[in-house]
Amino acid sequence: MARIGVRVEATEENTQQRDYGNLPNGDYRLEISASEVKETGEGTRDHKIVLKVTYDVIEPDEFKGRKLFGNYNLQNPNSQAQDIGQRQFACLLRAMELNEAPEDSDELHFVAFMAKIGMGKPSKDGQYEARNEIKKYYYPDEGNVPAPSIDANQPVAANDNKPAPQRQSQAAAKPAASATGARRPWGSK
Repeated sequence: MARIGVRVEATEENTQQRDYGNLPNGDYRLEISASEVKETGEGTRDHKIVLKVTYDVIEPDEFKGRKLFGNYNLQNPNSQAQDIGQRQFACLLRAMELNEAPEDSDELHFVAFMAKIGMGKPSKDGQYEARNEIKKYYYPDEGNVPAPSIDANQPVAANDNKPAPQRQSQAAAKPAASATGARRPWGSK
């Protein structure tokens, strides 16, 4: 048995559930609140370095505290993916008024910047629905940074009249053990 060690009360106030769907398209003041550098395939030709970040909305106030997630491919065996990731990261740095990447991703935390948020595309295999992504970074050195605002015209969801795609779980994707006594892959019954 594990001891929780904290007192938490399930009151009506702190158990209200909120619908955190996608943000409406618009211009947002954001900041990075968390980051992680993920490396895979180190020492091989498939070596990848991805910076994963969590953005928090600062403004507009009605969406303050909402979260958005992003990845930057900083190193990738696919040169096109690496080029796109590095260009996007350079745009982020310029929007934060930084000339180069810091040594530690924590130095990117809590530096406000402006960006246009819009809907991305669903995954090609249909497994994941479209989600918010940064469409444009605004650069203070250009002098045309807009005030935070929500676009007057919002796109109509592409699947309003279509049923949501059914996700197939790994368990459902694998055939169950037959009644003929076939053994489960993890051991005996």
